[in-house]
Amino acid sequence: MHDSVQTTKARLAALALAALGLAFLVSLGAWSLGDRLEDATLYFPSYRTGSLRGETRALPRVRGAEARAELVASELLLGPGAPGLLPAFPAGVRVEASLYRKGRLYLDLSEDAALSGRADLERGLSALRRSVKAALPLAKGVVVTIGGRLPYADYPEPEPPADGPEAAR
Repeated sequence: MHDSVQTTKARLAALALAALGLAFLVSLGAWSLGDRLEDATLYFPSYRTGSLRGETRALPRVRGAEARAELVASELLLGPGAPGLLPAFPAGVRVEASLYRKGRLYLDLSEDAALSGRADLERGLSALRRSVKAALPLAKGVVVTIGGRLPYADYPEPEPPADGPEAAR
């Protein structure tokens, strides 16, 4: 009778150990498959003031600075989801390339981005830089090109008209 009690106790201990092992494997699997999303703050112009306002989105977790920047930029190009915010760029703009070298991120947008007026384009570029910088805080800088060229690099700031306020002095 003593042996059967010992055998029963050993079986119960083995069964408990197997249940613990199974629970561990299930929780490990859930942990490794779960939490595939992470929050990112995207900045869009406000309808009322034109200033940039943040919108939080849950984005898929990706590896690498280039992939993260491209995902954040692509989400920004889709436009805002919250009311009271405006798109940062015209519809149809795409991310053509992203490159991360020596702490600096380079993003190239399709030429459709240049279809905005200067003020809207500058606001859109600011929204893009701020969104990417928020997603990659260790990046030393964000350089955005359109069709492979720096926006307005070939065109200096326009001169104020000669009959403007400065001419009245």
